[in-house]
Amino acid sequence: MNKNRIFTIVGFLISIILLYLALRGIHFQDIYAILKDADYRLVFLPTAFIFLAALLSSFKWSRIAGNSVKVKNTFVALIIGLFINNVLPARIGEVARGYVLSRKEGLSFSFALSTVLVDRLFDLIGLLIITFVFFPKQSMPHQVSKAIYMLIIVLTLCITVFVLLSYKKTARIIADRLHAVQRPIFIKLAKRLIEIQENLSRIKSPVTTLYYICIAFIQWLCMSSALYFVTLTIGVSISFFHIPFICALLNMGLAVPSSPGYIGVYQFILMYLLAIFGIPKSQGFTASILFHASWYIPYNILGFVLLLKEHLRIKDLKAVEKNN
Repeated sequence: MNKNRIFTIVGFLISIILLYLALRGIHFQDIYAILKDADYRLVFLPTAFIFLAALLSSFKWSRIAGNSVKVKNTFVALIIGLFINNVLPARIGEVARGYVLSRKEGLSFSFALSTVLVDRLFDLIGLLIITFVFFPKQSMPHQVSKAIYMLIIVLTLCITVFVLLSYKKTARIIADRLHAVQRPIFIKLAKRLIEIQENLSRIKSPVTTLYYICIAFIQWLCMSSALYFVTLTIGVSISFFHIPFICALLNMGLAVPSSPGYIGVYQFILMYLLAIFGIPKSQGFTASILFHASWYIPYNILGFVLLLKEHLRIKDLKAVEKNN
């Protein structure tokens, strides 16, 4: 059994277990009452902010890939990648992003994929900064406090790796050590490190780095605004200043294996985080369903249309992922 199949099976099991835990003890008449009393005048605002975040992400990625790269092409690649992650196991959406961009811009696939990895690094840094800027003053449960300490470690490691890989000599030393192992996975990783270094060397300026981090920060604030309008729609009473913290932890929590589209995992994590701030389980679950749907449905519809328009086939994307 190959690693992708194992990852897929584990992901589905985790999703099923967390969906069960999320649903346990919920009375569906309570959800019906919440939806019945919702203010549907606000229902399209979450999706509007989500697409604004996608546009900012596309702009940031286009600048990382090179000033000649068009934002419309990174947007198409981003949406197709999100669609692939939503419908296929093993999360090959990042590979799909690189493949689509390489086709549309005439770039090598390896270079395009390395820009995706650098872009995701800035996204992670933006999430971590959001977490600390909006860290609530109230005491956190022990599990959440432990997670925060882990985030501090992750942030430190990310910045350290970011700085080290921007130097050609350091990247070359690490790549040579990986090559010496003489295993395909390490050789592939060494190749990626050199490609990432080449991208980082182009944006080594502290001002440029800060610029990309600011875009990532605003991008996640847009996603947080989307979640806030979901809570307003169903009458959840929570301060906006708690929402970015919740949104950041939610997105970092999605790194765990899950079924395509994060079904189950998304509901459990968001419901748990809202419960920390006193939101009842029925309201938290309803908010998780609406927030999930506000990006899952439009991304999938638009992603499918763009996939057809670009004449891409799922099996081609799988072949690219297998060979790279």
